[in-house]
Amino acid sequence: MNSKCPVLGPKCDLCDCTGRRCSEMFPGLKVEWPELRGVSGVEAKMIIERENPKVVAFIYPEGLFYLPEVMCCNRVLLYVPADNCPNGPVINSPFVG
Repeated sequence: MNSKCPVLGPKCDLCDCTGRRCSEMFPGLKVEWPELRGVSGVEAKMIIERENPKVVAFIYPEGLFYLPEVMCCNRVLLYVPADNCPNGPVINSPFVG
């Protein structure tokens, strides 16, 4: 794993929604980015943060343990191959939560 690959996210703003269910919290802003699957993690991060400045996208290496039941309304997770982090292609469909 590349030492430049962030593995810690921002302080979590807890919520009870993910993806489209969070739309009311972000009127007029995107909350899902399925089109970014396959795009470089670094490029996807820039796009997400430009399209929704109320969230921070974090790039995680595939296989890193993460608690998905913790929903954070200020965070979008991008998973990339561990051997090409943070520049590898996004392997998940990113969404808020």
